[in-house]
Amino acid sequence: MCLCHHQQLADVQTGGPNTDPAASRDILPSNIVPSNYAVWLEPDFETLTFAGTVDIRVEIVAETTTVVLNAKELKIHNASITYSIEQGSVRRQEAKEITLDTEKETVTFTFLEVIPTGVSADIQVSFSGVHNDKMAGFYRSTYNDAEGNKKYLLSTQFESTDARQCFPCFDEPALKATFDSTLVVPVEYTALSNMNVISTVEFENTAGKKVKEVKFARTPIMSTYLVAYAVGDLEYVETTAQPTLPLDSGPITVRVYAIRGQVEQGKFALDVGAKTLEFFSKYFNIAYPLPKLDMLAVPDFAAGAMENYGLVTYRSALLLCNPETATTKAKADIASVVGHELAHQWFGNLVTMSWWNDLWLNEGFATFVGWLSTDYLFPEWKVWTRFVVEDLGGGLGMDGLRSSHPVEVEVNSAKDIMQIFDGISYLKGASAIRMLNEFLGGDIFMNGVRTYLQEFKYKNTVTADLWRHLSASSGLDIASLMKNWIQETGYPLISVEAESYNDEEKTLTVTLSQTRFLASGDLKPEEDTVVWNVPITVATHLTGKTGPVKQIFAEKQGTITFPYDASTDAFWKLNAGATGFYRVKYLDAQVASIGRILQTRLNDFGVGDRVQFLSDAFQLAKANIASAALLLNMINSMESETDYSVLQQISTSIGSLRNYSYRDADIQEALRAVGRKVFSPKVVALGYEFPESDDHFTRLNRVLAITTCERNRDVNVVAELRSRFDRFIGGEKEALHPEIRIVAFRAALSNATPENAKATFDSVLAILVDPQTEEGEKEEIRGILGAINSAEQIDRLLNEIVWDSSIIRPQDFFSPVGGLAQNCTEPEIVRPLLIQWFKTNFNRAKELFGGNVMFLGIFATVCVFTSIGEEAIEEIRAWARGDGLDEEGVAARVKDVAGFKRRLDQLLEGVQNNTNLINAQRENIRSWVAL
Repeated sequence: MCLCHHQQLADVQTGGPNTDPAASRDILPSNIVPSNYAVWLEPDFETLTFAGTVDIRVEIVAETTTVVLNAKELKIHNASITYSIEQGSVRRQEAKEITLDTEKETVTFTFLEVIPTGVSADIQVSFSGVHNDKMAGFYRSTYNDAEGNKKYLLSTQFESTDARQCFPCFDEPALKATFDSTLVVPVEYTALSNMNVISTVEFENTAGKKVKEVKFARTPIMSTYLVAYAVGDLEYVETTAQPTLPLDSGPITVRVYAIRGQVEQGKFALDVGAKTLEFFSKYFNIAYPLPKLDMLAVPDFAAGAMENYGLVTYRSALLLCNPETATTKAKADIASVVGHELAHQWFGNLVTMSWWNDLWLNEGFATFVGWLSTDYLFPEWKVWTRFVVEDLGGGLGMDGLRSSHPVEVEVNSAKDIMQIFDGISYLKGASAIRMLNEFLGGDIFMNGVRTYLQEFKYKNTVTADLWRHLSASSGLDIASLMKNWIQETGYPLISVEAESYNDEEKTLTVTLSQTRFLASGDLKPEEDTVVWNVPITVATHLTGKTGPVKQIFAEKQGTITFPYDASTDAFWKLNAGATGFYRVKYLDAQVASIGRILQTRLNDFGVGDRVQFLSDAFQLAKANIASAALLLNMINSMESETDYSVLQQISTSIGSLRNYSYRDADIQEALRAVGRKVFSPKVVALGYEFPESDDHFTRLNRVLAITTCERNRDVNVVAELRSRFDRFIGGEKEALHPEIRIVAFRAALSNATPENAKATFDSVLAILVDPQTEEGEKEEIRGILGAINSAEQIDRLLNEIVWDSSIIRPQDFFSPVGGLAQNCTEPEIVRPLLIQWFKTNFNRAKELFGGNVMFLGIFATVCVFTSIGEEAIEEIRAWARGDGLDEEGVAARVKDVAGFKRRLDQLLEGVQNNTNLINAQRENIRSWVAL
């Protein structure tokens, strides 16, 4: 899927002594094992309910009088079990008692007679359920067709534990089975599932309505969370993937489905999807095991996408676009998400983690190879530099928190699972895989992955299984190398302590130390006991001749030695290409040398290196290990920088410092001046037009320069954007190219006057609700509505618009709220207001989200994350404790917060760290500005 208490699993994963962690898990009894499901469902579009039956073929491995299945929000009508006993006679028992446990989300069927060990049995259950609007289970999306009629699309979202909302089942990833599915649907609608249709029979049901019974082919062996259904008024575009390897590959029918009237926007994703299947078939050297792949755009969708076997579902904006008008970023986002989800068809679907503690095996790996496929399809995009900025940077940022968690964590309850769908599982997981891939070499890594998938296809695995295969392909002890990266919280700061040049041997020996990096800067001795096996890759001025030097640094303090000479252009750096998941602190003399090289020979350092220089400098300042002047000097040194990713990192660094200093007007303005100094000349050079001859990065650089200047209040840029906005609203559509519409909208909103604020806001809102506006553009508009320079319109946004599902779908609720926090023109007023609004509206949001704890955690985040100050932190802590509530209210509050406690802890630690940064660096920034 494209987005707790923990217990270390070191001994379990490596075969050493330990108690079985499964013993503490809230899982089903192990006495019954499923092998096949026959699922029959009949949705009713008028009552928004469904009727169903399920027949589960099972093996009884220990005698029992009870059968326990997972079930949630289902009404169970009856249940029975059928099995053969001696002499082939068949025994059928009706359940004498049906017991639902809403807390454990189970149903227990009790039978009069013992069901003996060793028999094969069929469990038959009749049930009914509701097509809810909470984006979980077999739920409904609401939309208006071209004539304005309200319509529904029914689709499923089962990961992690919501198959049980559709049919009673053994809803755990290790309890794999095959599935035979049948849907009875209105005759005019399309029915989809994981497999291809094998029969369709039309008939008139008991209510006199014309329906059709659609049967699907049997699936491969798979986990319940990957089962999928969809029913609605759909259209599709189609192509055929033609993998050339492995030799047993066959053609694959690929389709993109969307609600009627949207499907032409699926052609870009269709082409990407077909080529991605061809790439992964070759990369994994295993044929895609299904005859078809459908990708469906769903109007209401909680995540970004979901990798259901053979029927991948997406948020509309991440599947649909008009290639002629979509922004460069929109197309890149679609390509990377499609790559991520289709990687799962092998890594996650074909081979599945045994339990959710190894979620990273699914998500971290799919994130990494998703980037790999995008790089293969679009080499001109240079996606690995984007990875350094977004995924590596994001993973390092989250894992620099004291409240972070290991990549591999023990999960005991279904209620805990969603808390680990976070940046550690995805971003740190992907970064660790990339680090290993780069250190071993791509072919060695790929060969290990191939044998791993081959051994475990249609089975379940743990992390140790992957390490075993990579060890076999590389000849290295991968389990030992990677143990602390996966099983420990955090990552190292590698500090250069000294260097010694040997002129006779032409080598340089560098003394290094490693300590855990904490963004708070207050590392305690007991938190600094881990020694990581750090893959050190050294780049020097000789790298072009000798290649980078690779060594493992596995000491608290030690030395590395590499070829070097004392020529005038000599240099060296650690973590070449920013492939390692760690930060580096250099000696002052080398920092000065790096600055000179950046100023005079910028390209001596690769793009990833330059990005990481900036990222490390920012984080060292946050931890108060270095002065913010280091970062600002580095930005000054990069005056000739033209690479998009590096410029993006510069823009982000300036923007973050400016964001944290909203209580210090002089510092804010000084930082705006730095932004204008870097980017205003680039706007002059690049202009506002987008000729057809532009390449990918010219477009991105132009958008970045204009956007950064607008954020830093360049009066010329703001005036130009407002002028173009007025012409655009007046009907001159060519005045605003799609690439700069959003920044122009934001400029108009943030510079609105009391006289034109409502008109400006309404103009942008009208574009948002216009059915002709593309989904990608709508998503961006939602994020900048809060830029409006008007207290009246902000009140309207918070207390009317975000609660109106005809304007803002629940899935999109966070975008305008978070956008207000980031883009507001008076943050010193608005950000405290948002905290009050969060506290006042928490119960209302809880009802809107159906108690979804992941959503509630995001709700807290978007309302609080931009705040600065101890008082904001304490206010949220007091709220979380239930201060001021009666005993019952305190208990309810504590229960609510427990579901997103990890996210809340990370949120408040982040606010504390940002507060510490500006407090520690305030005078350093002022002194630097005064120079």
